[in-house]
Amino acid sequence: MRYSEFVQAVRHYPPSNLLPFLAAYSAEREHASTVADAGQWLPWAVTAIAKESALRGNEHRHGRIDGSGVTRLVQQLMQSDYIDADQSVASMLTPIMYEQFPYQESPFEEMARTHALLVRTDPGQDRIPWEEEFGIGLDAAMRASHVLHTWVVFNQGRYDPDILDMPHFQDVFDKAAPRSEIEATAKALTADTTALRDARSRADEKARVPLERERYGFNPLRARPLIELGAHGTWAPQTMLVPRALLGSNLYYRGLDRWGKAFADSLGPRTQHYVGRHLGLLGEDRIHPEIEYAKAQYSIDWIWVSDAAVILVECKAARLGLDAQAGGASLGESIERYIGAARRQIDRTAALLHDDHPAFAHIPKDRPIVGVVTTAEPFYLADTPFSGFTSTGVVPSMTLSLRDLEALVTLPEPLAAALVVEHAHPDGLGGRFGGAVFDDARERRNPILEEAFHHYDLLAE
Repeated sequence: MRYSEFVQAVRHYPPSNLLPFLAAYSAEREHASTVADAGQWLPWAVTAIAKESALRGNEHRHGRIDGSGVTRLVQQLMQSDYIDADQSVASMLTPIMYEQFPYQESPFEEMARTHALLVRTDPGQDRIPWEEEFGIGLDAAMRASHVLHTWVVFNQGRYDPDILDMPHFQDVFDKAAPRSEIEATAKALTADTTALRDARSRADEKARVPLERERYGFNPLRARPLIELGAHGTWAPQTMLVPRALLGSNLYYRGLDRWGKAFADSLGPRTQHYVGRHLGLLGEDRIHPEIEYAKAQYSIDWIWVSDAAVILVECKAARLGLDAQAGGASLGESIERYIGAARRQIDRTAALLHDDHPAFAHIPKDRPIVGVVTTAEPFYLADTPFSGFTSTGVVPSMTLSLRDLEALVTLPEPLAAALVVEHAHPDGLGGRFGGAVFDDARERRNPILEEAFHHYDLLAE
């Protein structure tokens, strides 16, 4: 079926009926999944239903939703994907991955990275004034968002500010987050349907996915997951979005809206520094920063000297745009713009090493050279043999998201280097690290993430 038919099915129910039901539905299942086997539910499907109800719902409809109705809507969504006979495997798989994978990621890494990358400010970096956006600091807002998340999960998906006046909430203010921070965060995460539609219109003016890929279009609920429905109350129709609203790309787009190009430009140096800190866990003496080999001409960002190879690391604060995430025509162009450009930079530095340029005299010349491209967010199909969007270069290379890098550096340095060498290929078909390797790695302690996560500790215990 067409996606437009799914939208019409959602429109059968007025938002004041459907959105509160979805809130209770998602709260029940999210709570159950933490204490027992709740059975299968598809959180991304609930998100899509909520999006279409908020953006296109009509209060003059008279349908009444129930559990079987939600099941039907979920089934209709899953049957509505757009498939073109000329589509590549990558253009079919990429939107599904971006739709579903974020709900399966551990929040620990995402929260810790948010502090370490976007709050922590090292010498030479400009501080990001998040209080201009949220009224409070980002760490405080993130801590408060988790209070709000717990609140809506245990309150059938509803945010009721009157609960703040109840006597037992004083313990929450003392131990978890002050009342003022909870209220400021709730305000920052709340919008009515008019505001959500306006946000969608502004996003469409900048970049819009084709109509046939609307399922993967911009969803303003990801940044403002609490919907104010007037006399019907304020609800979180997808409770999992509440703590995720202050992570990853949601903050990226909020930062762009608030500070524009200056914010985007600041992310490059921050990402480069973040990668360098992590590489340093493998041994500070093995890591060398970028080298100015001629006036205003620099090598790749980091050079990792292992016994097995010289590993050239280029950092990209890169994110796929909405059309690319939806599997549109720009997907291949984006791979070339980000990964392809990084590989050309790696090749240039490798050529300087091969030519014995004096600026690189301290780098060994007696071992193979391989490359690593790091990206701020996952390029899920980069380097996979079936992606259809491979990057080529002289130097064998592979692509790592920051999440991948955070796991890699917890391994012993020889093993980490051996994995890079094994998965680096000149034709961009290196594949991904095995799941078993990363499952083991993610059980290891990453001191950078652990230190960052402590900034969200309770105020008192």
